[in-house]
Amino acid sequence: MIHMKQIVHIIRSGLVLGLLIMAGIAGQAQDLESAIQLTRSEQFAAADKVFQELIKTDPGNGDLYFYYGDNFLRLYFVDTLNSSLQELAGSARKMFQKGIEVDPSNPLNYAGMAEVALLQKNFAEATQYVDQGYALLPTRKNKIVMSPEKHAISLVKMADAYVKAGVKDTARIFTFLREAQDKQPSETEIYLVRGDAYILLLNDGSNAIANYNIAQSLNPNSSMARLRIGQLWMRAKQYQMALNYYEEGVKVDSTFAPAYRELGFLLSKAGRYADAKKMFRKFLELSKGNTAARLQFINTLMELGDYQEAIGEIQLVLEEETVITDLYRALAYSNYETGDYEEGLAAMEMFLEKSDPGKIRYSDKSYYGRLLSKNDMDSLAALVLYEAFLLDTTKIDLLSEAAMSYIKIKDYPGAIRIYEIKDSIHAANALDLYNWAKAYYNLKDYEQAANYFERFTIEQPTYVPGFVWWARTLFNLDPESDTGLAKPVYEQILVITQEDTVKYEKQRMESLYYLAYYYYHQYVLNKKDLDLARESLKYNNEVLAIDPENEKAKQMVEALKRVVK
Repeated sequence: MIHMKQIVHIIRSGLVLGLLIMAGIAGQAQDLESAIQLTRSEQFAAADKVFQELIKTDPGNGDLYFYYGDNFLRLYFVDTLNSSLQELAGSARKMFQKGIEVDPSNPLNYAGMAEVALLQKNFAEATQYVDQGYALLPTRKNKIVMSPEKHAISLVKMADAYVKAGVKDTARIFTFLREAQDKQPSETEIYLVRGDAYILLLNDGSNAIANYNIAQSLNPNSSMARLRIGQLWMRAKQYQMALNYYEEGVKVDSTFAPAYRELGFLLSKAGRYADAKKMFRKFLELSKGNTAARLQFINTLMELGDYQEAIGEIQLVLEEETVITDLYRALAYSNYETGDYEEGLAAMEMFLEKSDPGKIRYSDKSYYGRLLSKNDMDSLAALVLYEAFLLDTTKIDLLSEAAMSYIKIKDYPGAIRIYEIKDSIHAANALDLYNWAKAYYNLKDYEQAANYFERFTIEQPTYVPGFVWWARTLFNLDPESDTGLAKPVYEQILVITQEDTVKYEKQRMESLYYLAYYYYHQYVLNKKDLDLARESLKYNNEVLAIDPENEKAKQMVEALKRVVK
């Protein structure tokens, strides 16, 4: 299922399709359009180089600085987890400031400055920049000369600043878009941004798709409109419709990388993993030089369970980008899943050493704990697994894992403490009860062990080992069989194993011998009760039928035959 977060990710990754350049720089228009196309295809490094060359050629063109700055922001949006907003927004801001400096009458860079401010939650500053940019647009009073196309796209960019930053100022957004439509009703970007606003800010899929359809009708070659519509169909779980639009998108523009990524997600959801990987490979090919794209591919390989290939991709990226901390996280997870626990632990420790503590997730701690356990460091593993639980208390199975680490090192009091915590939130399952009881048994606290074995057998009434351990525990509370505490449990073992006496021969032998001894002991205590002697003789004969050389059984039989005729 494609979630709202993924929709936000793709919409924010989009860029203007219908850029119209002022007549005075028509000779550069194709180069600028090519640079924008690189950004749209998420080839951010390549776009960066083109923008630098364009600015050398025409350093006074404010549009160049705006789209160069926008390239930095798009890089942030495609990988918000691994990208630094502070760093990339800072780079974008420098471009926008330079654009204002060299072309102060160009409103686009004020829209860019507003977007940076909104992303950084500086709302008053954002309003100031929007107002400054708006004041540069033509009115009847100021007599500013500007083409309708430039007028409209400037308004669109002001609206888009709020949409991409997720700021729900719909009054301003829709006002700017209405004004843009009045100036240039055929500008497709108006309808794309309006659709974005409806879906991102108002969760209104109907109005969103209506606007995306208008954008597509105005520009039949728009891959972006098709991508947006495909995503909405994905959200509605209409996967075939989504597939149709994605495939149309790549037919219209075979270089539009995001469509291949979405095809990859969709095909992987359908279980077509080989086809999905082909789409992701195509996405990587088109977005070459884009580390964020490679990280996305690595994440996808991990989601598909292809951890060995993920490790290969991680190592390739690490050869170039050793500063990306999350690569070590991915490497640790993948090494664990492939059974390379030593390498996994080294990668996880590198990740934890380099990471901001605020970025540590419960899953990081849980994998760390498991890796420690696999490397026979269970004392620390138990503590780490408990810390993982504290980071997300819905992951109650982490408590069981922590307890098992304590059990591995025979720290039974530690295991018991963990089981008590789990039981206090009514989350202890049958396996917990079983291991909890054995922990008490190993501490020779047979009364507590018996309580938890009894609870276990209530939940698992056919699990033979549970009854065997319960019987042994009760025997330890009554080692001479004076009261026969273990008798009803051993009798129950014989009942639940009678359908497969071969499989459970050892358990039946133990039960039969106990009952033989119990009745013999009771006969010795009550010599006038020959029924007790007969019961003991019966069970001893059953023991000898299984183990004819059992000396103790033979001795009891010889003694009993003297009194039982």
